[in-house]
Amino acid sequence: MKRWAIIGLVVVVFLSLSSVSFAGDRQRGRWEGAAIGLGAVTLYNLFHHGFPLPIIPPHGTYERHIYYHPPVFHEPSGHWEIRREWVPERQERVWIPGHYENGFWVKGHYEVRVYPGYYVERKVWVEDEPPYERSSQLGAGPPAWTPAHGYQDK
Repeated sequence: MKRWAIIGLVVVVFLSLSSVSFAGDRQRGRWEGAAIGLGAVTLYNLFHHGFPLPIIPPHGTYERHIYYHPPVFHEPSGHWEIRREWVPERQERVWIPGHYENGFWVKGHYEVRVYPGYYVERKVWVEDEPPYERSSQLGAGPPAWTPAHGYQDK
């Protein structure tokens, strides 16, 4: 009902303002511009949002609570370990160009350079298995019954 009343009001204002234009009072033109602007804002609000300008509710009669729940963050189960890894030795064949050494010319030749192996410490993420996956393995009992804990089948 409000929508039709606003549309009717806009049509009446539009028809009354579309009369023959004439030079006249500056004040009249100012009020016509204000009326056109108000009609444009009303039409925009009506057709863009589907309802007229918002009405502020009286104080204390209505409260709207918006609860924000932060997203649930699950940390992965596991831990960091520092592991030592062996990097094996490597050999590289290198071309040595011809050069003078102690006053004598040495022809160009290949040399094999050997780089010895060494250890590297790397930080590695180790994931823990959930408890239900550990117990579902076939043939695995509780940890206290394993042979590593002294239980022997006779």
